[in-house]
Amino acid sequence: MVMISAIILSGGNATRMGGEKPFRKLNNNYLIENIANVLIEMNIPFTVVFKHLNNLDSENIQKQHYMFEKYRQTITWDILNNKGPIIGILSGMRILNTEWVIVLPCDMPLISKISIDKLLNYIPIADSKKYDCIIPKHENGYIEPLFSIYKKSSIRILEELVKISIKEDKTFPIRRFIDELNPLYVPVDEIDPTKKTFVNVNTHDDLKVVKKEVKNKK
Repeated sequence: MVMISAIILSGGNATRMGGEKPFRKLNNNYLIENIANVLIEMNIPFTVVFKHLNNLDSENIQKQHYMFEKYRQTITWDILNNKGPIIGILSGMRILNTEWVIVLPCDMPLISKISIDKLLNYIPIADSKKYDCIIPKHENGYIEPLFSIYKKSSIRILEELVKISIKEDKTFPIRRFIDELNPLYVPVDEIDPTKKTFVNVNTHDDLKVVKKEVKNKK
């Protein structure tokens, strides 16, 4: 099997939830732990990318230390403040050393081993046809770039985009990064016909709904 590692993106501002999304309680776990537990079960090494160090306070330090102590996986921080997910991906890729990197957000707690496995199954096709990334795509054209796999070599393009971002003082959407790659789009139904994998927790109401879903799975 192709060696793969993962990035859990945990650096968003979460303004609709009042901040600090990764450590919102989801039943008996933090939101971020649902993703981390799946990766541990699959023996996929990962790094967690938190917000820039400018945002650290004593509570954040304590919780991030908890994550490290529990999982013994690398943690790191956005190398630039408030510049979107491409900074999180770059920050994580810089310390990973595998051919492919799966990017996962901390706010998709219904991600499962099955859905990740199905995504990983496309790696041989991507390798043989020289694709740079593997991205689920909905029928309406909407894509899931934060539940996707990227070739580590794409870090060169990320670095160039970040240089432009700094020079022009702008933030690039992740779609701008994908436009520079050769993506393999896969139907979301091939990953999860229920589409529950792609449910984001953006508000307190979202969290209530997902809590019920997680409870019913047990």
